Amino acid sequence: MAVNTALMVLSWHENLPRDEQPPREIWWSGELLDEWFKNVEDDRSSRSTKKRSSYDEADDTPMSGNVLTEGLRPDRDD
Repeated sequence: MAVNTALMVLSWHENLPRDEQPPREIWWSGELLDEWFKNVEDDRSSRSTKKRSSYDEADDTPMSGNVLTEGLRPDRDD
């Protein structure tokens, strides 16, 4: 169990921003960790509704041809 907990804590430090890492005093409490990460998820959700990606608002752009590869493709009869 100690090894699993250590690996879990290391993964938090590797994958989470500092403000989303749980404090050391709750590492051994499953209930407090569940509550912590529920709060983190709620914070992420509230932040994601405020910011929108520019990708969502981008116009569809038709694909362009590539002059260098035009001779490599077989002609298609559609």
